[in-house]
Amino acid sequence: MLESKCFVDPLSAPFSRRGSDMAFANANNGASQFGKNTLYLMSCRGGGSAMMNLGAQNGCRQVALELLAGGQKLPTVISTTEAEVILESKKGSVRFCIGERKLILGEGKDGLSLRLTPQRGAFGAGALELGDGTWRFPFGENTGLVIPFKGTVTMLPGGALLLSPDGKGVISFAIEEFSIDPKARPMKDYPKYAAAVKAVQKEFDTFCKAVCPSLPAEFEPMRRQALWNTWSLMQDPDGENAYQHTMVNMMRIIFESAFGWQQAMQAIFLSRDPKLAWNILRSSFDYQDANGRIKDSITYRPTTGMGMKPPFQGVALDWLMDHCDLSKITKAEKKDLYDHMVRWVEFFFNFRDLDKDGVWENQGPVETGWEDASYFYVGFPLACPDMNAYTVRLMDALARLGREIGVPEEDCLVWTAWADKLTQQIIDMFWTGERWVAVNPRTGKKADSLSLPMFGALILGDRLPREILDKTVDFIWKNGFVTDYGFASESVDSPYFHHGFTGGSIIVPAQLIFCLALEAAGRKDLAKEMGLRYARTLRDNGMFHIHNAFTGEGERGLVAFGEKQLFWSSWASSCYLFFAERYGK
Repeated sequence: MLESKCFVDPLSAPFSRRGSDMAFANANNGASQFGKNTLYLMSCRGGGSAMMNLGAQNGCRQVALELLAGGQKLPTVISTTEAEVILESKKGSVRFCIGERKLILGEGKDGLSLRLTPQRGAFGAGALELGDGTWRFPFGENTGLVIPFKGTVTMLPGGALLLSPDGKGVISFAIEEFSIDPKARPMKDYPKYAAAVKAVQKEFDTFCKAVCPSLPAEFEPMRRQALWNTWSLMQDPDGENAYQHTMVNMMRIIFESAFGWQQAMQAIFLSRDPKLAWNILRSSFDYQDANGRIKDSITYRPTTGMGMKPPFQGVALDWLMDHCDLSKITKAEKKDLYDHMVRWVEFFFNFRDLDKDGVWENQGPVETGWEDASYFYVGFPLACPDMNAYTVRLMDALARLGREIGVPEEDCLVWTAWADKLTQQIIDMFWTGERWVAVNPRTGKKADSLSLPMFGALILGDRLPREILDKTVDFIWKNGFVTDYGFASESVDSPYFHHGFTGGSIIVPAQLIFCLALEAAGRKDLAKEMGLRYARTLRDNGMFHIHNAFTGEGERGLVAFGEKQLFWSSWASSCYLFFAERYGK
């Protein structure tokens, strides 16, 4: 029996490449076992354009790809290399490579046919032959074009396309994505399959060398898979999408978007390549609105709405200034980031400090980044120690960057004085003498649940008195937050514990925030201990965004839009690289 041989299993991470909105995935209810899969070509634009078709079992999986012999469908397995997807049967195979960001190349040499079954488009529109042997078909929000190089394409009853081999048993073809009316290039202008595979491999190898060329022995076996997952979710400006700097999407389909505070964390994770890290950090400000707010997320098109995420950019900027050679970042680029970050700080006190006491409040759960945390029970607006602590770090980073770019010293001292004042307000409002709480300023109610984010003020490090640092660390260690797999987002001893997104699961941002916070508090020993636990969780259970606090297994079931499971997250894969290198030595 044939067995799937996967560099990365498409059940865990749809197969794509940097900059592409096309990907290959197994069926939503597929399996790796021989005969229990269907390979699909996906359109991932806008978070998976066909997710609007909620009744479709396979959602944004736009085109089913099946091998046929003598008109009969063959049972298959799906295998992958670093640059190819291989659909294999006992009678032969067809190989696919995303040779360019909007171009898939394929070839088969075993006399088999390939059936392509696209989803119907608007008002039932199907595939259409364009008079030159090429066929256009609806492809999510765009149009796909099948271009046969060797073999012929015909339409089957029901609208599927059949690519049949030539007299030598060969099929060779391209599938190209268009946002305008499609037109095939001259055949000589398409890359050859072998050359395309080599080019993709070279691009990926270059990324690996720049970002993480090696890891300690226990983490090395998953290094390239983690690198590939992050690389395959990266987006670059191409003149058509909304991205103006390189950004990293979170995962395929459900969170097919680049989230603001995730970009700040990615800048830390990928900081071995300082230029890449700087661009990713800068990217979040490309759609800063007139009030200074950074949008919650960016897809391939400009977004609207009132969402946002926590202001983690100051922590990231401090990290880059501490650990990277930024000499190749121009003064103009640094000044540009400085100006955007000034507006970001001002936003919180102009639009999120409703009682004007100098401590700002979140106005809804999504703004906190924690979605379903227990401390929301006191209602909104909700002033939180961690959110204001990140703002202090923003102010400190602005003072530091300002001096580097020639901002007058008196202006830099204003940032420092503001940070000093806010730090004291954080202590006065949120520290009880034994633990941290959040406060609803309208009702005066204090949230004292065992929700990990409230202890994020630890990120202030030596800005806090030693007694507060020690008591905070002690409280975390004695109250059910520390598991064998990382920090639980809600104490496992809490009456509010419910797994969930942030109700007790092991999630990526909690691990980075609290490892960096422990370092800031002078406890790198504990940061190393927890960082290694989490890196091993990812190594052993996959690069999922959410893991079970009791077993370490990936929480695949917390999904939406009819998907059976979550896919690997770039947030997790990048964190794996960072923790494994930083703490695994």
